[in-house]
Amino acid sequence: MKQIKIITLLIILTFSQCKKDKEELTSTNELQKLKLEESKKILLERSTSNLSLVGYPSLEEAVKNFLIEVRNTNQIESAKLKSLVDQKEKDFILYPNILGYGTSLDVTPLDDYNKMIRSFEVLALGKLKEKPYKVTDLKSIKILVKSVQEYGKTKFHKIGLVIISTQKGKVEISEIRSVIQFQNKFKVAILSP
Repeated sequence: MKQIKIITLLIILTFSQCKKDKEELTSTNELQKLKLEESKKILLERSTSNLSLVGYPSLEEAVKNFLIEVRNTNQIESAKLKSLVDQKEKDFILYPNILGYGTSLDVTPLDDYNKMIRSFEVLALGKLKEKPYKVTDLKSIKILVKSVQEYGKTKFHKIGLVIISTQKGKVEISEIRSVIQFQNKFKVAILSP
């Protein structure tokens, strides 16, 4: 009889804990949905801005200037690089134009997406700093573009590989994932390790 009471008590405790866990999960999911809806609303409002991209006249120049800047700086903080889309350009050009095209921004709240992009940039820049090339090696680079896709008012040139010829051989760079084209200006947009 005592065992039946203990088993019954354990079942009740387990059931109540499962119910509590389910309620916490539901409230977390609802909060995430609200954050996502708010993010989409913000980006839709921003999509009507008239901000211009401060970039370069060609894809090659954008990539080359980015690699020069990476080589000439001692830091890996992406916010300081003029050749990489800055936060304002992300907020008013990049993000509003990729929303709704099946990117992870469609299912990720804006704050979380920004954190993810920043962490990718820091990791990619750390790897790029280790690449054995000099600024003088950038006279002739080969950029292999995998595809060009339109997202809203922008075009994304998805980069497969950048090859730099050095005196010691070829250096392959795969950390530059895409270059954005907006109003005939180009700028490195997405980095990933």
